[in-house]
Parts: sequence; C-alpha cells; structure tokens
Amino acid sequence: MKRSNHYSGWGLKALVFIMTILLLTSGPIYAAASGWDTALSNIEQLHDRFTALESANTYEKQQIQNLRKQNNDKLAEMNMKVQLIDKDKIDKLKSEAEQAQKRYAPLLAEYAELGKKAAEAKKRKDAKSALLYDLKRNHIKASVLAAKQEINTKKKALSFAKKQSAEKAKIVKDALLPVQTFKKQVTAENLKITEINKSKSEADKSYKSAVKQGEAVTAEKELKKMIDMKTQVQSSQRRILELEGNIAKALRSAEMKLPI
Repeated sequence: MKRSNHYSGWGLKALVFIMTILLLTSGPIYAAASGWDTALSNIEQLHDRFTALESANTYEKQQIQNLRKQNNDKLAEMNMKVQLIDKDKIDKLKSEAEQAQKRYAPLLAEYAELGKKAAEAKKRKDAKSALLYDLKRNHIKASVLAAKQEINTKKKALSFAKKQSAEKAKIVKDALLPVQTFKKQVTAENLKITEINKSKSEADKSYKSAVKQGEAVTAEKELKKMIDMKTQVQSSQRRILELEGNIAKALRSAEMKLPI
C-alpha cells in the first residue's frame, strides 16, 4: 500500500510538471497567433483606407496641376499685358522724336559748325571771317531754336508717356506681388511632400518585405506608417490647392487693374 501511494504521489507531481510546461509553452504561441490574426484583420481595414487616401490624393493632385497650369498661363498673359501698357502710344511718340531729331540733324550740325568756325576765326583775330560766320549762324538761329523746341517737346511727350506707363504697370505689378509669396509657400509644401515620399518609399519596402515573409504584425505597423504619410501628403496637397486658389484670386484682382 505504501509502495502504491508512493507511485501515486510521484505521478501527480509528474502531471503537474507536464501541465506547467504546456502552459508555459502554449501561452506565447497562442498570444502570437492571436496578435497575428488581429493584425491580419486590421490590415484589411487599413488597406481600404490606404487605397481611398491614394485615390483622393491622385484626384487632388490632378486638380492642383490643372489649376496651376491655368494660373501660370494667366500670369504669363498678365506679364505680357503689363509690358504692352501704352506700347503703341510710346512707340509712336518715340518714332516722332527720332524723326524730328533726324530731320533737323543737318540744320543743327550746320549751326554748331558755324559757331565753331566763328570761334576759331576770332581766336585767329580774323574779324572778317568771324563776322561772316556769325551772320550765317544768326540767319538760321530762329530755325534752329524752333527745331530744338520741337525736338524737346517730342522728347518730353515721350518721357511723360513712359512715366505714365510705368505708373500704370506698377499698380498691376503691386497687385501681383502676393502671387510670388503664395508660390514660395507652394514650393515649401512641395518640399514637404518630397521628404514624406522618401520616407514612404522606405516604409513601402518594409511593408512588402513583411508581406512576403508572412509577418502580419510588421506589415500592419508599416501600413499604418504609410497611411499616416499619405494623410500628411493629403494635408499638404490641400494646402497647395488653397494656395493655388489664392493665386487665381490675386491674378483676377490684378487683371482688373489693367488699363482699358
């Protein structure tokens, strides 16, 4: 009886030991399997979210490209119109001033030459020659003064027209100044997107590697990273879309300031 009890006690101890080992070993395996299943379930939802974000970002990117092209075309058109402000008027006045200068050039040259010769004659004490040169010079003096007056008047008209044109152009250019500020902000947002995409590329590699190796937990983690990055890109793109909208408004405002 004693021997039977001895073996029964030993058997109970052995059973407890085996169960303890099973519990210690099966616990982590079950937990790991449960975590993997949860990750797999989450990945389904995360993948749908990622796909939706990707589609939304692609659509918004196209909107940005379309609006940017419109804005760039309009800005180029505006810059051209600024250059053309009163151009016809200025070109006409410039031509008239040049024609007057050319027309009276021989007369003015003759007058200057007679004055030079008269001065040289006086220096030589040649009173007779000096007298003749002075007579000829004084004979055309009225015509010379009238010619100079006409040339001066045309030059002043040209200068005034240029000044007016510059003032009109400045009003439009001042209205366009916010465009450059907005463009700098767009550039800053684009740089953010570039940096985010670099990080997303690394996360994408890790994600694909995890999928290939069947590591659902790691795949879930990397997919969450990519969704976060896609969300950041979306935020920047929406900011850019807003900025391009501001540029469009500034261009319309500046266009209204162009002279009719």
